[in-house]
Amino acid sequence: MTINDFTDRLLAKGESSRLEFKASLEGKDAIARTVCAFLNTDGGVVLVGVDDDGKPNGSVTENHATRLQTFLRDKITPGVLIDVSFDHASQGDVISVGIPTGADRPYVFDGAVFVRIGGSTRPATASALRELVENTSQSTTRWERRPAIGLEIDGIDLPLLHKTVQRAQNRRGYLFESPNDSVATLSQLSLFQSGQLTNAADVLFGKKVARRHPQTRVRAVCYSTDRADVFLDEQLYEGPAFQLLEDAMAFLKRHLTIGSEFREGQLSRDSKPKYPFNALREGLVNALIHRDYAAFSGSVSVSIYPDRVEIWNTGKLPRGVSPRDLLLASHSSILVNPDISHVFYLHELMERVGRGTFKIAQECRDIGMRLPEWKNVGSGVRLTMFAAQPGTPTIIDLNDRQKELLDTLKPGEQIRVFGYVERYGHGITDRQARRDLSDLEGDGFLVRHGAGSKTTYERTDRTV
Repeated sequence: MTINDFTDRLLAKGESSRLEFKASLEGKDAIARTVCAFLNTDGGVVLVGVDDDGKPNGSVTENHATRLQTFLRDKITPGVLIDVSFDHASQGDVISVGIPTGADRPYVFDGAVFVRIGGSTRPATASALRELVENTSQSTTRWERRPAIGLEIDGIDLPLLHKTVQRAQNRRGYLFESPNDSVATLSQLSLFQSGQLTNAADVLFGKKVARRHPQTRVRAVCYSTDRADVFLDEQLYEGPAFQLLEDAMAFLKRHLTIGSEFREGQLSRDSKPKYPFNALREGLVNALIHRDYAAFSGSVSVSIYPDRVEIWNTGKLPRGVSPRDLLLASHSSILVNPDISHVFYLHELMERVGRGTFKIAQECRDIGMRLPEWKNVGSGVRLTMFAAQPGTPTIIDLNDRQKELLDTLKPGEQIRVFGYVERYGHGITDRQARRDLSDLEGDGFLVRHGAGSKTTYERTDRTV
């Protein structure tokens, strides 16, 4: 049994505007109202089988999770990606419901619209409902839902579509009304609307998608130096998004070496990856599902340097989400392309809602790498992952203050500069305290939030 670190950290944080605990599945309607409210507001997570103090109570099973997923899918409209899973936490099992910020508001449950106000779920007032409707009507149609000009059903890779249907039914428990009818299936996935295939259908299943949308290509380059002036290999890939993912991963595996070292007293080598390939795959998935496809001159690029890998895609980080937020177990999940993301999820290629970036950071920590970095660069977002150095031990030189902090601060707990000075500083200046905390942040023990006097530092689960 694998303990879910992400869920453990959520349990430790306690309820908030984006996290709610429910004791059991008996109150399915109350759970659905909260899910609906999260969709209409800023997204969030509902943990079921948990008491008010964040302790699992043993009331839920894996079968309960399946039943809840079906209930939410049938009762909340319009249809949307809601991630329901059965998680093993350190103190017991819980059901986790991950909810993104909804892109097709307002969402309705049992004929009513609900919103989140602070830590409460409430029916939407007339003014709140009017604002939801006006904001939706004023927004332009998403690129992924615009008609794919020139694309007909014979331009769709039907075997790939049917493979996705089988995976969704067998592995995700997703029910299709007419699984053998390609048009009905595409319609159910919002990929066929008003008698036309959408751009999302082309991105996901188009046989010749690059002819209509050249910006969907992926460029992969392996450089011999950090100056990016001499390259060892360069490839340009095109095709459906699933194929692009596999091609880019094959390129990475071809050029990224496995480090090895001799340990004292052993005759054989110990092999260590320079990068966690699951994290690289997750980074590529994020680039493909969150990129701005309307930027016709853009693409996704993968660049391999001697000491790092960079994955770049057009677009920008969602408003209100900072690069540091992406390292945390709890941050807003805003799906730039919900229809594309939904199909990736059904195809088992997308990590659970809101957890992909946390998973990337966690896997980097696990093999002793520097934490990954996300940055808005030009017209896009760049993820940088730094190579682990096999054979070179990680030496972390901590002073007594820092050691005491790490010994007493639990994962998920936060501290500010003045609190650090009072509890551990023993007379040091604010400047030295900031330096101590900044060093711990750089080593992956803390994650910083905010700026100026409101800056807080949250303990990660990395151990010394």
